[in-house]
Amino acid sequence: MRILKIIGKILLVLLIIKLLIIAFFWIKNENYLESTNDKNLSYLKKNKKVIFDKEENQYNLNGFFDKDFYDSDIFLLGENHGFAEIQNIDFELFKHLNQKIGVKYYIAEMDSIRSKRLNEYLNNSIKNNSILESVVIDIKQRIPQQSSQQLFEKWEKIYDYNKTLSDSGKITVLGIDKNFDDKSRNLSRDSIMSLNFKRIIEKRDLQNEKFYGLFGYAHVLQEGYSNNNFRPFAVRIKSFTKKNSIKSLVCYNLDSEVYLPENDQFPAPEDHKLSILNEDGPIMLVKGINDLRELTQPNSVTIFDLDNTNSPYHENQYLGGIKVNFFGPDVITKSSNVFTTDVLQYVFLIRNSKALEPI
Repeated sequence: MRILKIIGKILLVLLIIKLLIIAFFWIKNENYLESTNDKNLSYLKKNKKVIFDKEENQYNLNGFFDKDFYDSDIFLLGENHGFAEIQNIDFELFKHLNQKIGVKYYIAEMDSIRSKRLNEYLNNSIKNNSILESVVIDIKQRIPQQSSQQLFEKWEKIYDYNKTLSDSGKITVLGIDKNFDDKSRNLSRDSIMSLNFKRIIEKRDLQNEKFYGLFGYAHVLQEGYSNNNFRPFAVRIKSFTKKNSIKSLVCYNLDSEVYLPENDQFPAPEDHKLSILNEDGPIMLVKGINDLRELTQPNSVTIFDLDNTNSPYHENQYLGGIKVNFFGPDVITKSSNVFTTDVLQYVFLIRNSKALEPI
């Protein structure tokens, strides 16, 4: 009996310790996120647009962006891979930019071999889905969270849309990432992508063209952050683009599920779906995300312009990066002289996205 009491006390102490650890991280996370900020809320109410809700079941980006936005030359959409709704946003934003200002070059986080196949698929008179399927499956080698049925369906929609365009206005995919079998250079991916992008522009004489692309979140940030002085793709291409010609738009998720295949860094559940990788914690935290929750509804996608007149984001760092607990480094600038709109200019807030589904 005495041994059982000792064991019971040990288990009770371990349980209390576990609960204290959970409480500590919960309080720490809540303090970091904060509740809401009145100044931010006042501004955001006037600079947002619901572009999708499940009842209407269609996207509408018209009437939101201003002349400064459309005058830019490069538009970068940043995502945390694995959320299904982002594939729809990618298609709708690219289509919108094509219709409004004729953007036809899609810069992709893939190598030249895969982009060549995608262009072959887009330009084929018959929709050859075996080509598309091979590209989507190959993407597993670099971005396993993105290789999915929704990615496949997005490029099917781009194919159909491309068929409606004139010969001179057809879409071209520019793959700027490192080839899978290229081991000749010991450079970061962002460095390689920027060099490849510059080389393509010069080789094809595209200096006067506009470009759009979907990348992982960190690649589209326009300032470096606190990970060994990491310089994202968007920072690097500033050196050979016009001043203020890049617009960075990022996707944040709430109440959503993410697709997470087996990997060495994070234990994946049996169905490969997780609901703990939203930007309100416990793993990923975006300071100011509760302001966006306050102003949005479930099952919707809302865009926020952080860079308009009298924006508080010109002088604070809310929404300007992601703090990461347990797995990986923070994606946050440590400089007190860098503000949110120096890093990114627009946020898509996605509520209740489903996870991508493996193809």
